[in-house]
Amino acid sequence: MNDLVSHLQSLDPPAATVVLLAVASLVLVLREPITGRRSFARFRVEEAAEGEPARLRHYRSWTLQGCTSAILAVVLVLTLPGVGLADIGARWPSWPSGDSVASSAVRGMIAGVLLMIVVVALAMLVRRWRSRRAAASAPTAAATSVESEAPSAEPRGQMAAVLPMLPRTAAGRRGWAMLSLSAGVTEEITYRGLLLLTLAVVLPSDAPTALLVAVAAVSFGLAHWYQGWTGIVSTGIFGALMAGLFLVTGSLLLPMVLHTLVDLRALMLPVPAGPATTQIGTTADREATAGTTTPTTTAPRPDPS
Repeated sequence: MNDLVSHLQSLDPPAATVVLLAVASLVLVLREPITGRRSFARFRVEEAAEGEPARLRHYRSWTLQGCTSAILAVVLVLTLPGVGLADIGARWPSWPSGDSVASSAVRGMIAGVLLMIVVVALAMLVRRWRSRRAAASAPTAAATSVESEAPSAEPRGQMAAVLPMLPRTAAGRRGWAMLSLSAGVTEEITYRGLLLLTLAVVLPSDAPTALLVAVAAVSFGLAHWYQGWTGIVSTGIFGALMAGLFLVTGSLLLPMVLHTLVDLRALMLPVPAGPATTQIGTTADREATAGTTTPTTTAPRPDPS
């Protein structure tokens, strides 16, 4: 970890490069929480009225926004003198020596994230299987039970933001998978690659590594302001882990893979059906989840953008 940090802090780019990197990173850090919250508010209004077509439209919009930010970051680094793509992790991972603390940290970090993904995925699969089995055996009773319990089961915190975004159809699941892949790649480029490079050249050369990781993690957490405080904290912790993995290996490859897998695990979340006015979804969503809608109901309308 110290090798990459030392390399980044030893860079001596021209003053114009430092200023432009600082401006780009500042725009990213300040703009993303506000635009993300506004975009999510618009999504909730449209999702309540349209259901799955609104999700598909916003999946495409969010994917495009993330790709645009990452492309601009890459172009900026490519064109500015004194920095290069390798400085934002565009290279093959450099594995620490087998007995070093850094090597143990990498193995522990990867194993921990993968174990979390496996455990959560298994738990979600079991829960989904039980839900489908119960719905198949007693659909009327299950629907009555869900509606009667909806007020007490209403999600809170981060889940209140995540559940409405989850897909209800095969097309929606494909859209979510594409969104997860784009987020796993583009957010690592911007919040780990570009931001950590900027912090390394802007802050004093003796700034501790923990400070760089902390600033990047807090910035990443605040970008998920729309998920509430629990979302800010959980994504901030995850951002710190990915920042550490990047600094240890010198590459964004592993953070991108793990980030994508973590986002994809949401596909295994069971999507409960509730009244049309709850935060869970619309009547069309409940029909789509049960497989009762017609193709014209669930088909996405053309993206106006």
